[in-house]
Amino acid sequence: MIKGYWVILRFELFALFVSPATYVASFYFLALLGVGFRFFIESFVLTDWILPPLASLVVGLIFGAPALIPFLTMRSFAEERRLGTLETLMSAPVSNLGIVLGKWTASYLFFIFITIASFCFPLIISLWFPEQSHSLGFDRVEQWIGTLIFLLIFGASFSAVGIFASSVTNNQMVAGMLTFTLLTLYLSVMMFYFGENIDSQFTNGPTQVVWSCLGAVFGGLNKMQYFSVGIIDIPTVLYQFVVTFYFLILASTQIDQVKK
Repeated sequence: MIKGYWVILRFELFALFVSPATYVASFYFLALLGVGFRFFIESFVLTDWILPPLASLVVGLIFGAPALIPFLTMRSFAEERRLGTLETLMSAPVSNLGIVLGKWTASYLFFIFITIASFCFPLIISLWFPEQSHSLGFDRVEQWIGTLIFLLIFGASFSAVGIFASSVTNNQMVAGMLTFTLLTLYLSVMMFYFGENIDSQFTNGPTQVVWSCLGAVFGGLNKMQYFSVGIIDIPTVLYQFVVTFYFLILASTQIDQVKK
């Protein structure tokens, strides 16, 4: 099983790195992100932004994910189903979950690659303008670690959503639009509750248990203020792991229907 997982992972990574569409999407995404980050830094002193400037990069990556993730995941299963090769793949000595994990890991690693590339923007500022970067807080390692972890945990769940969307159809465009819609709805819910202190509404009883499990759906963006200063919110990390696992299981169940 492990060997089959690595074979699928290598194949999917190769497919992503040789696909022109992936490079075009990554280029325009990073270009727009870089331009936005530059103008934000230039006008930072004139804004009422209360979080560290590095958090603006996180916001750009999180809200840009619905436009990026579909390009990384939409062909994963949709193309296999369209070409009729999914049945052949499932006859290999690897479980359904191993197949799903291999494809998800490939798309997630590419997302990490994009994330690291985007962090080159503040790194360039730190190297070329050390005094300005110091005033912006780019020399604080805890902020880099916190924001990176925040992006990694949400990138994992976003990629899992994309893999699930690709598993339910044999059309890449449909898979891409479904991924875009699900992620946009996910972010819209968090944005709706952004800035609201809703923890105090649930103090005890069963409601508090439900809120502890599902609170990140509503307050995920609120937790960014902790990560942006280097404070790791463990419930948010655990919740994103649960969301990732949930959608990967759904994808595994979906492709299992191909056998029947």
